[in-house]
Amino acid sequence: MSPHSLRKAIAVAGVAALFAFTAGCSSSKAVKGATETTSAAATTTEVATTVAPPVTDTPATDAPTTLAPATTAPPAPAGWTAIDPANTPGPLAFPCCASNWTGVASPALPSAGGTLADGIYSIRFDWPSDFSQPVTATVSRFELCSTLPAGSCEDNGGGSYAADELGVDSTATFTLPLTFDDQLHVVLGGFRNWDSPAFATGNGLDIASLVTALDADYQVAIMQPFTGGATQDQIAANLTATPANGFSAPEAEGAGALVYTHDGCPPLLFQGLVGFDDTPLDTRGSDIIGRIALVVSGGQLTINLYSGFYS
Repeated sequence: MSPHSLRKAIAVAGVAALFAFTAGCSSSKAVKGATETTSAAATTTEVATTVAPPVTDTPATDAPTTLAPATTAPPAPAGWTAIDPANTPGPLAFPCCASNWTGVASPALPSAGGTLADGIYSIRFDWPSDFSQPVTATVSRFELCSTLPAGSCEDNGGGSYAADELGVDSTATFTLPLTFDDQLHVVLGGFRNWDSPAFATGNGLDIASLVTALDADYQVAIMQPFTGGATQDQIAANLTATPANGFSAPEAEGAGALVYTHDGCPPLLFQGLVGFDDTPLDTRGSDIIGRIALVVSGGQLTINLYSGFYS
């Protein structure tokens, strides 16, 4: 579902929860736009993983194609503005706990030289270190699990799927140059507490500023002490006692190790601090910001991102 950087599972010794970017786990499968909460001891905030119906359809192709830059959509307002996720189209987090996406299949990908039809798609890209140039994103379709090859979806037994269960179709892709400017709309999910969601809208300039600051602050506050011999528990304890570089303790006890905030963004939850794959020292702070979906509507592009709780 995401590139190598998203596949890093991050953990802190002594912190029970892990988060895995390719298939995170919250309490149960959520429905479109719904955010339900209970006590921390019982379950967690549910985030929509439902794919909304597309509007139009166009012929499919196996050849990568490119979307021409939108010129008619209005700019996205600058600055992070809190929103109710119930009114936000598209999935807002990865499916959890061996479940699948749900909703209606994406429109067919366009022919070479065409444009993406209005609808909701899977999107993958790596966070750049330089946002002055477009990022090459790979767009794929959400497709019904019942029509995808075996192994494309989580099988909960019996080999059959509900009529609305979706997976990602990897047989055809669409290459999209993604420019992080005020034309790009962004929905960003974080975590504040067990009783209320933390979602906000911004634009491409806002997320570029956030990723740049997060990566720099992460190097100073997390990686420098870690490479100097401090344990992850010690780093978390120190930043809990003395917040610095945007890092502090989560508002909700037991949610994770730390949260990060910058310039009014939702709190980005670090359930763990340093990746433990083959190259843990390559961990970037921005690895925790999952790329969830691309929403296309009337020439407007919106990317849904998530850095909240996964059990």
